[in-house]
Amino acid sequence: MQSCLSLGFLMAFQLAFFSPLSMNAQSVDLRQDKAFFQKKRTEYQQWLRVNQLGGILYADSVAVTSKKVTLFLRAAYKGARVCDSLQCAWDRLEKNNRRYNGQFFHERLLHKWAFLSEVHVEQAEVVVRCHEPAHFLAKITSKNGRIPVEGRNIRSAAVVNVSLPGSLDGVNVGDNTAILPGKNVRTICTNARRYLTNYYKPKGTPILWKARIDTTYALIDEFVLEVTHLNYEICPDGYFEYHRIYVKGAQKGEDVELSWEFQGKYGSGIIFPPRKNDYKDMDLRYKTNLENYQRQLFKKLLDYLRR
Repeated sequence: MQSCLSLGFLMAFQLAFFSPLSMNAQSVDLRQDKAFFQKKRTEYQQWLRVNQLGGILYADSVAVTSKKVTLFLRAAYKGARVCDSLQCAWDRLEKNNRRYNGQFFHERLLHKWAFLSEVHVEQAEVVVRCHEPAHFLAKITSKNGRIPVEGRNIRSAAVVNVSLPGSLDGVNVGDNTAILPGKNVRTICTNARRYLTNYYKPKGTPILWKARIDTTYALIDEFVLEVTHLNYEICPDGYFEYHRIYVKGAQKGEDVELSWEFQGKYGSGIIFPPRKNDYKDMDLRYKTNLENYQRQLFKKLLDYLRR
């Protein structure tokens, strides 16, 4: 803990006038951080493996332009009918993830890549393909607050030889979707954003920082809340923490379906651009702590929203 805070003091005077990561990312030429993004490809592969997806998808390569960073995924397995199998696995993962977690699988792939790369989701892209030229292709981007999939499926999808995880709980516990009867989606999302903002306001580090909260990305039915300058929230070892929460609502008749995604990073410095830190995905080391924290947080949030 002492070494973490000492590093924080050294950085404080040099970086006090910088904006937080998420507020500065839009103006930066991403090509200058290509080496950083290449390292995050390896971390993304670790995330796939931890969540039992490493036998299906492989993080193959990264491409960077001035405004976008693209991760290319390919099938991790081999065989004569690899495109058929990948397409079938993809369809099942999309349906299962929507059923268990309230989001489509492709949305989670893009959110994780943006999170690890420390860019806004509009600056991130994930492309899944099986061959060059690709017989199966899924291009995932964010446009106007939505995450469509562009691609082509020209194979028969008749082969099912890929073993999927029995549950997608590993992606984010599975307890991250709820139905709120008799509610309005605009009101629910506004109240959820207000609750989470107030929850984090009094937090921070023991000595140096108040928590910094960014809620600049917000639509009628979804929002992203990013919090930096945290300490001892999830990690018991005294690291600095960065939390990112994505909340999405959908009006279902007279009810609202609410889903959320919680991600966290930890490190021995403070997150400021340019990307020079050595922050790591909590999912790889503090998975149980992360899951317990988000479960308790969203239980409190749902209790508040149901009043």
